[in-house]
Amino acid sequence: MNNDAIAQAYLYFQHGKLEAAHAILQPLTLGAADFNLLHLSGAVAAGLGLHEQAIDWYVRALALQPGDLAVSYKLGRVFYDAGRRTEALSLYLQLIASGVQHADIYVAAALLLQDAQRNDEALQTLEHALRLAPQNVEIWYRHAVALGRLQRHADALHSIQQAISLAPDNLQYRLDLALTLYRLHRNEDALLCIDQLLSAAPNAADAWACRAAVLSRLCRYEESIACSEKALALQPGDADSNVNLALTSLTLGRLDSAWPLYESRWQGELADPARHQDIPRWNGSDEVEGKTILLWAEQGLGDTIHFCRYAQQVVELGALVVLEVPATLTALMETLASSGRIQVIAVGDAIPRVDLQLPLMSLPGVFSTTLETIPSRSAYLQADTSKQAQWQVSLTQKKHQHVMRIGIVCSGNAGNHNDRRRSIPLEAFAPLLAVSEDIEFILLQPEIRQSDEAFLQANPCILWPAPQLRAFDDTAALVANLDLVIGVDTAAIHLAGALGVPVWVMLSKAADWRWFLGRSDSPWYPSASLFRQAIADDWDELVGRVRQALTSTLAKINQS
Repeated sequence: MNNDAIAQAYLYFQHGKLEAAHAILQPLTLGAADFNLLHLSGAVAAGLGLHEQAIDWYVRALALQPGDLAVSYKLGRVFYDAGRRTEALSLYLQLIASGVQHADIYVAAALLLQDAQRNDEALQTLEHALRLAPQNVEIWYRHAVALGRLQRHADALHSIQQAISLAPDNLQYRLDLALTLYRLHRNEDALLCIDQLLSAAPNAADAWACRAAVLSRLCRYEESIACSEKALALQPGDADSNVNLALTSLTLGRLDSAWPLYESRWQGELADPARHQDIPRWNGSDEVEGKTILLWAEQGLGDTIHFCRYAQQVVELGALVVLEVPATLTALMETLASSGRIQVIAVGDAIPRVDLQLPLMSLPGVFSTTLETIPSRSAYLQADTSKQAQWQVSLTQKKHQHVMRIGIVCSGNAGNHNDRRRSIPLEAFAPLLAVSEDIEFILLQPEIRQSDEAFLQANPCILWPAPQLRAFDDTAALVANLDLVIGVDTAAIHLAGALGVPVWVMLSKAADWRWFLGRSDSPWYPSASLFRQAIADDWDELVGRVRQALTSTLAKINQS
């Protein structure tokens, strides 16, 4: 063994002259059985990005000293860099199972578990790392990120605060603190935090983008736009800033400038994966007469109900449409007035031959939609007539014949990032239940939250036909028999609007963009009336106004 050559290679390695070190080491490794030589050679190859060579040398080194912690850790890193993440995770988990108690191994395993969407296991692994290294600032930060992925933002707040206490000058940690406060809807605290960050780093584009989001939540829309523009000046083309600016502009009714920016929703840090990218995208300018276009659902069920209306406009251009939607919506979507030119399929079904594709929520931009040109047919979806008749029979068989039959909705998908701003306890509807015994209330949700169960059991006057609401065409048939639907901004509200059934929408102060500002009507749904919070988070005052309106409506019916 040429020890002088190895020493020279090591000296090159220490000084970052990896190619020179590699030139010395490569011939020495042929058939070598020296642990230190193979360890050094693996490190040099890894530094040069020669992943497969580094893996070979590390594996040979471990054959000589099985379980060596340093080489095992480095082998896992090279597996990761080579895209062999399953092997990297397996290696780290084997080390943990063998009893290794080293924080770096647990952190490496946790990051790979997160990559594999095994978020609960990742969190447990990071918590073990914290027990081993409670003063390690990076582990506290990773712990906060893991908790955030699990929507445990209150716990994440504690961990990010621990990280900041250990590294008070770290601006990334302070940015994440502001984002965590934002997710907890502690908007004023988030704004204070981000302003402190910007005083130290006035050119931090991500901080300006965060400030824009917070200000929009606080309904300070013009200031929000200015912050997004500042972020984009510092970081041109940033997807998250583009989306912030688009959503705020949409809220203000500035649709023409917003639609192009909204296309950045596919490039943001937390963007949903865009499907069907192997099919050419329709940009709106291509001639489509005689062609078949795949329109596919994105985001939530309510968004699909809201924007499926545009499929009819595509048909009017002479195209055939394949409409891909979640399975629970397929039967409902088949009622779109289309002269047989819309084929509805469920997500996951085989895609028939198509020429072009586009996500549903890009269609308003393709059609250059303005407030004046929003397609707002009074009813563009229909209830199944046989199911509607069955509900009519069921509802009229009761002993007490009610003057009004009202559907109510108190909550939607708990995983929606806006859930805290739109869902309310079922108990909040209590003032409406007391208006009159001549009103029958029907809960339109197939599921309720555990916190609402006691109120529902204590109020048998609320009909809850959950077992009969298997898909949205079942709900549509029920809604078609109602005089009115009252609820928060969820898919059932969009369904009522799409069916042309009178619907009263209860909105938070910082409502979703599609309801715009200051309006009591909706250009999307002619049958909708909007009730907006006067003060953020004050649902009681809003419900009081809804109660007054309901009392007045019932009085007019009784007088007629």
